[in-house]
Amino acid sequence: MIFFITFSLFLKKMLKQISGLISACKEYTLSTGMVCLAVFFFLANSSCSGGSRPAVAGEDLPAAHDGVAAEIEAGVEAEPADTACSYFYFLWGSAAEEEEKYDEALEAYEKALVCDPNTDYVRRKLAILLINMDKKEQAIVMLEKMIAADPRNMETRVLLANVFSSLERVAEAKKVYEEILRLHPDDTHALLMMGALHARDRDYGKAQEMLEKLVKVDDRSYSGYSYLAKLYRELRYFDKAMAAYDKALSLNWSSMLALEAVELYEYRQRYDEAAAIYRRLLEEDETNTKIRGRLARIYLEQGKVDEALSELEELRDYSDDTEMIDLAIGRVLLDQKKFPEAVALFEKMLNQPENRDVARSMLALTYYESGEKEKAKKILREVPASSKDYENSILMLVQILLDENDKTRAAEVLRNVMADEETRYPSFYYLLAGMMREEGKVQEGRDIFEEALRIFAEYPKVWFEYGLYLERIGAQDEALVKMQQVLVLDPDDAYALNYVGYTWADRGINLEKALEYVKKAVALKPEDGFIRDSLGWVYYKMGAFDDAVRELEAAVTMQPDDPTMLEHLGDAYQKAGQLDKAVGAYEKALSLYKDDMKKAHALAEIQVLKGRIKDKK
Repeated sequence: MIFFITFSLFLKKMLKQISGLISACKEYTLSTGMVCLAVFFFLANSSCSGGSRPAVAGEDLPAAHDGVAAEIEAGVEAEPADTACSYFYFLWGSAAEEEEKYDEALEAYEKALVCDPNTDYVRRKLAILLINMDKKEQAIVMLEKMIAADPRNMETRVLLANVFSSLERVAEAKKVYEEILRLHPDDTHALLMMGALHARDRDYGKAQEMLEKLVKVDDRSYSGYSYLAKLYRELRYFDKAMAAYDKALSLNWSSMLALEAVELYEYRQRYDEAAAIYRRLLEEDETNTKIRGRLARIYLEQGKVDEALSELEELRDYSDDTEMIDLAIGRVLLDQKKFPEAVALFEKMLNQPENRDVARSMLALTYYESGEKEKAKKILREVPASSKDYENSILMLVQILLDENDKTRAAEVLRNVMADEETRYPSFYYLLAGMMREEGKVQEGRDIFEEALRIFAEYPKVWFEYGLYLERIGAQDEALVKMQQVLVLDPDDAYALNYVGYTWADRGINLEKALEYVKKAVALKPEDGFIRDSLGWVYYKMGAFDDAVRELEAAVTMQPDDPTMLEHLGDAYQKAGQLDKAVGAYEKALSLYKDDMKKAHALAEIQVLKGRIKDKK
């Protein structure tokens, strides 16, 4: 009876295994040419090693991951190849793997190879299983032996390269892909992966070469164009990047890639394309408040005020933060000088406690912009010191007084609030010191900053603003000291890093340290054209003129109408021997300069260069 029950359970397990095995039949049949029904014949008749033959008493069975594995790797065939036996264990392993019984699957695949050591498909399955079990070193050994046995099997090479990549063994992965490309120069997967690996190593030239070849071989490669778009963007080839994004999105629309592309379209002021993408994204998810807000902003950039207001009104239906949307609508109304509508909206917001502070400031600004300055000043004077908008209200009140040329009253307001520790803010000191400087009271301005340092010594911005003040009054050495103190308090202040690095470079001192500082500043603020200009200027001062040209071109792309940057670029072109480009940069700088001395300098450079170009001809 016990035997019968045990045997019944065994049969049930076997039937369950077999039902799972059948799903693997088609895959294996394509590889080996066998028919699936062979397994059923084998279940009844097989006597291969490790099969259904009962163990003999006293017989030592081989350990699944020791003797058997060694036999497989040594290529020993204890018996002639038994395809049915191999097939049975392959199917057993597939079913076990499907149930995530990886140790059982491993043992089954190894036994399949004992039955037939020449079954490459099983070897690949075993290698993949080893990878999934995180036994990647064992997988590498097996894959390398498979490649040695069949050098033209590209699937095995690709698998090996992927394992190397996952282990951060990039050089070895590249070597495998290079060999694939030697055998098959147009292999698209290898081209893609080599491009990605080169980009990862910041070898952008080789990455570009691989990816451009990929899309030439396969002009419908979504992956190729999407990777190229990212690479071109990194290289600041913005027009090429946008073209690559367009192509990739036309091949396969992806919301994630579209969001990446739209940022670039906005940056390059391609607002029609950006708006089209946002509208399509909203078709997919009309409740996406972030996208709708961005679309409203794009419409404002285009001057399409009615469309922007329409999107903001629509946004109110999907957002929990309707107060912030009302604020945005109010700002649009104010910008469009629709003062009565703006006043009505901000007065309504005054009744909302959580928005009262900002609504009060915006209402004051609306009255000021509409010419009702007394109403504006009255509202600002009523802002309590406990309000989070108190600082801005004082600054706005002072600005109104200055606009009315009431400098005495403006200074009085600032001194009064600075006298009380409950109402003083660092910005009040900056503003008052600047007012003193404009009136020619330079020392009084210094004294105000010294007082600010006594009170706010731990604030990096106070030191920074004092440094700028000293720079403006011609005390550059003292300004440099203050900026260095900023970095003591905050080593990651990008603008202080830029100031110190640029100043050193301009003086021709501490150039290596200057390069370190400005590179760090660029990393912190990669889209800041002025900081990028500093990096180019440091390279120029170091005599690295090609590097200078690269960075200064990038800076001018970000700030195309800054004459100083253009003059720097002209200087770098001249040193790099690109005289025609130098003339072009100087001419544009000349057209933008307002200072007569700077205009004269740019004009002199142009005349000298044109003479040199003429002499060469």
